[in-house]
Amino acid sequence: MSRENCLQGRRDPAHVFACPVCRADARLARAWKGLTPPAALETPVPADERFVQRILGALRLDRARTIRRRLWAAAAAAILFFFFAGLAAEGAATPAASAEDSYAALVSPSSLDGLIPN
Repeated sequence: MSRENCLQGRRDPAHVFACPVCRADARLARAWKGLTPPAALETPVPADERFVQRILGALRLDRARTIRRRLWAAAAAAILFFFFAGLAAEGAATPAASAEDSYAALVSPSSLDGLIPN
């Protein structure tokens, strides 16, 4: 059946038997009317007070642990930052070795060489 014939014959009750689109629309409308509203299905259940207190206690404990973990991580990052900043300041304060000193350090034996057995 064409769309034009479908629109003309919708007033006829027998049209539903001939048009699959209108038949599907009618079935959907009937199904929606047959459903019960969601508010009628849900019945509120009173919560157990001990259960609620246990959940709240666990949430508070988890928040405290999370805050403590973040504080430790921030403190560790700050210590590491200040360590490297101090190391850079110390390196900048010492004068750079000249080329002769660098070569002499390569040629001269280390003080640890005497500790290593042959």
